[in-house]
Amino acid sequence: MNDVASPIDLRNYEDAVEWQDTANVKRPWRKDFFDYYVNLIKTHASDQGHILELGAGPGFLAQHLLSQLPNIQYTAFDFSEAMHQLAQQKLTSSERARANYLIGNFKEPEWQNAVNQKYDFIIIHQALHELRHKKYAADFHKKVTTLLEPQGCYLVCDHLCAPHAMQNDQLYMNKQEHIDALKAAAFENIKMPLEIEGLCLFEMCLD
Repeated sequence: MNDVASPIDLRNYEDAVEWQDTANVKRPWRKDFFDYYVNLIKTHASDQGHILELGAGPGFLAQHLLSQLPNIQYTAFDFSEAMHQLAQQKLTSSERARANYLIGNFKEPEWQNAVNQKYDFIIIHQALHELRHKKYAADFHKKVTTLLEPQGCYLVCDHLCAPHAMQNDQLYMNKQEHIDALKAAAFENIKMPLEIEGLCLFEMCLD
């Protein structure tokens, strides 16, 4: 199966701005997921910890986490310098001091080598489909396991392929396909704590 081409190039500043300006308008419930992440981090890490966001985009989640959790250290990983620029514009000077920005493309074979530490929380929010084909998901998850602390949490939120959601069954996965890909990466305790309008969260916390 061939990869599914993206209709926009998010490395282009104008395309990045367009995505930024429409993302929360199209899906205002994104903030419900952001609030869930904050509460989970507070529960597991007492408002501390090192957090990696993969496919971080224009920094909406970064702003939410850094403003709500004053003791975390946050790292953004994205292939778009334009997205990093937009993200940094949203932060105060004290928030920027706790944020690190890495350029990398998780479609590349050894993308994880650009990340030089392990994290307590790894989040990929609404970006897994940027692999551009669901066949890559299991291998992607396997690489994420190498970046997690022994008691870390991995949070995967993406659009479902379902009658009420996305229709492209090469780009998006149904719930069982998500679970199968995560199990192929040796994740066992898989929870689905939140689903809104076809956007579904999978939560894996290691013991």
